[in-house]
Amino acid sequence: MKNFHLALMISQGTPMMLMGDEYGHTRYGNNNSYGHDTAINNFQWTQLDARSSQFRFFSEVIKFRQTNKVFRHENFLNKSDVTWHEHNWDNFDSRFLAFTLHDSKGADVYLAFNAHDFIVKAQMPSPPPNRRWFRVVDTNLASPDDFVPGGVPGISSTYNIAPYSSILLEAK
Repeated sequence: MKNFHLALMISQGTPMMLMGDEYGHTRYGNNNSYGHDTAINNFQWTQLDARSSQFRFFSEVIKFRQTNKVFRHENFLNKSDVTWHEHNWDNFDSRFLAFTLHDSKGADVYLAFNAHDFIVKAQMPSPPPNRRWFRVVDTNLASPDDFVPGGVPGISSTYNIAPYSSILLEAK
């Protein structure tokens, strides 16, 4: 769930969420549940309490999106807005995607998504001049280390991205 929420929040445009997404409420595949007067549509307070770490992650990613203009382009991204770090476009078995979103002031954001069932050792791009990478998100880590608002310094030239996880690095 954290991977999908991160992907939604870094997407350009208006993110679309349903009440309950913040704690993982399910409607069991029913995309037209409005007519059900059952738990399928009721806010499940006990689930929210039980999944407080999911709620915390959800809230922090929303705050991060709101404070970074790199996620709010008014026009389609062009070559100066994004750098793709993918070299396997023709490999249909590749389940890894990495890119950097560029900020005009150098506050770039690097993102990588690993949908493989094995670790991907990703080569980190160079940060903008006079900046270094800080790990803000690693969905493989347990709460509260999965999202650190100020970021964690010390990112080396490679990063082991765990199976079925994603990372977000911020240049500071």
